[in-house]
Amino acid sequence: MVRRFEPEGPRRFRPMYWLMVVLVIVLWIWAFKLYFDRYEYLHPEITWAVPGIDVELARISGILLWKEVAVRAPAEGIVTYPQGTGPVRVARGTVVARISSGNRVSEVKAYQQGYFLAALDGMEQSWRYSELWPGFQPLPEPSPLNRLKDGLLVGKGQPVGKLIEQPQELRFMGYTQTVGNMDEQIKSNKLRVKMDGVDTVSVAEIRVSTKAGNRTKLYLTLPWFQPEAVLSRKYTLTVEAGRTEGAIVPQTSVLKRDGEQGVYMVRGSRVVFVPVKGKSVDNNMFIVTEGVSVGDAVVENASAAREGRIRLW
Repeated sequence: MVRRFEPEGPRRFRPMYWLMVVLVIVLWIWAFKLYFDRYEYLHPEITWAVPGIDVELARISGILLWKEVAVRAPAEGIVTYPQGTGPVRVARGTVVARISSGNRVSEVKAYQQGYFLAALDGMEQSWRYSELWPGFQPLPEPSPLNRLKDGLLVGKGQPVGKLIEQPQELRFMGYTQTVGNMDEQIKSNKLRVKMDGVDTVSVAEIRVSTKAGNRTKLYLTLPWFQPEAVLSRKYTLTVEAGRTEGAIVPQTSVLKRDGEQGVYMVRGSRVVFVPVKGKSVDNNMFIVTEGVSVGDAVVENASAAREGRIRLW
């Protein structure tokens, strides 16, 4: 007996079958997510609080003052500078300039030790405390420095540079908004100052201070006087306006929960939420002043953590 082959008709779409397939896939994805979420909760990335200091810096724009005397040519001629155009340290009696006229050469010697600079800005006689301090008007803008050079023709009595006597105190005048603990420093007549952001702290004596509104006008003595300072009468003074000491943790370790700022701290085999006080600092870090001590272990990513038991290995 021979069976007759009959071709199958077109396949029918089976929605229930494909719905079950999709449901199984979704269940698998959900199960994997639950597994990995639980794994993350049980094995959070841990970091340790390290000691740190955050320094608050204020920058005050102002002007520099020093005593200077113009050095003048004793005769007409061509000037040359055997020590260079400076600023250069010179001892008393050092030849700072020579004036040549034909076969005749006149020497200009330093009358005192100090810094010699072959440059002028025309304010050598007017740049004084008595002229600059009174009132609260803006401080004057210094004129550009006119550098002199070898080969210049000068007349008799014409300035060929200036001498800034040494030793002497370098003074600073400027206006500032008081930030941090600057009010306390001003009351003590001393400011914690730096030459730049990475310099160590020195103390500047405040000669005079006066307040008008939210601004304070300061006149103080700087604890340094490098030769390069005489190249510009404008200056920006860096003041240490306070420092915060505490425990440093990543910014990601800190979050707000129910309006309270805190971290997830590791205590034994458990994670607990601990309120903290502090502030954000550079490099995405946070300095904690209360709540965490140096050496404490905290969860690195607080947004992915929760309280409960963990496994550290």
